[in-house]
Amino acid sequence: MQKAKDIEHGAGKRAGKHERVALACQGGDSLGAYHIGVYKAMDEAGYIPSMISGISIGAFTAAILAGNEPEKRVSKLMEFWDYISWPELGFFQDTIPILPDFADEIKRYHNTLSSLQGFVYGQPHFFLPRVPAPQMQFKGTVGATSYYDTAVLRDTLLKFVDFDLINAKKTRLLLGAVKVKTGELVFFDNADTNTKIEPEHVMASGSMPPGFPGTRIDDDLYWDGGCVSNTPLDAILNAEPKERTLTFMVDLFNPVGEEPKSMDDVTSRSKDILYASRTASHIDHVSRIHNLSKSLSHVIGLLPGEVKGGKLADEVKSLATGLDFDIVHLVYKAPPYEVPTKDCEFSKSSIKDRMDHGYHDMKKALEHSPWLEPRHPYVGSKVYKYVNGMHKEV
Repeated sequence: MQKAKDIEHGAGKRAGKHERVALACQGGDSLGAYHIGVYKAMDEAGYIPSMISGISIGAFTAAILAGNEPEKRVSKLMEFWDYISWPELGFFQDTIPILPDFADEIKRYHNTLSSLQGFVYGQPHFFLPRVPAPQMQFKGTVGATSYYDTAVLRDTLLKFVDFDLINAKKTRLLLGAVKVKTGELVFFDNADTNTKIEPEHVMASGSMPPGFPGTRIDDDLYWDGGCVSNTPLDAILNAEPKERTLTFMVDLFNPVGEEPKSMDDVTSRSKDILYASRTASHIDHVSRIHNLSKSLSHVIGLLPGEVKGGKLADEVKSLATGLDFDIVHLVYKAPPYEVPTKDCEFSKSSIKDRMDHGYHDMKKALEHSPWLEPRHPYVGSKVYKYVNGMHKEV
């Protein structure tokens, strides 16, 4: 595996004490449009990630970013989302973009129809419904294992992603998928000399059952990485060589919300809790491990000389680190007109709305930038959480 310095652009002009800026993009299907605005704000502020990891729709974002030169990334993301979405429905086409803020119920009705359209007809250049249904297909065929056909997606990825650029290793790319036979979460890494990233690696990360079929790579079948973990953070933490890293973790589900008053509320709330609670736990786990490693490094320095050379000390050293690993955790707070099937609602107006939210939220976080402030040298990891652009104590 090549050294990171050979395959990464660098940390960006505003990274401060950090040598590496990383971006971790969570899964969330159509909510992934939020990533566009997040990256646009990062780009404008000079935070150009040299390492990008993704799971599910986050893998699509990651591949488009790593597979385009920095000056083209935002426009390519926008073009991709426009390409996979239907035009607005009927009279909504001219109405939705100018609806005032108080028209939440109208927007909600529009979004319900839009998600229903996707379920029935699929999404252009992304996925199509299987006819006949999988229950009527021959057992053992691809058609018998999913409700939608994603074959067209390969050409879409080739249209928006330069895989030669990805495999030139200018930007580190890590894509999470689950090996179906073992249930193991694996990350395809373009720094691995034995791996050449192809459209199938991106599709594998987004092969969520039972909607989408698994993707076969070599002799193994893969499903969406979100089946095991929707948070592609470990791949960045474990990446070699180690460097002082500032990771922007984009979370598409908010763990905080109101008590449900209807079945729609129950569906929406349970989905947010399911994915967001796992993310919060994962981030906390990563941060605690890194802080423990930093503390061990400090303790080793206090050991007397005759103990430092012992076998036990060597084992402890292997677990210690003197490097920082900080996390900016950005959470999308869905507006009230998002529907329970918000992650399956691809209308152009909703895509723009989520993109604008991502831009606003990241701009607010970057204006705050507490990670640039000095802190105690024995603290190896801090988490800076932002919901709706507002800083929350962790």
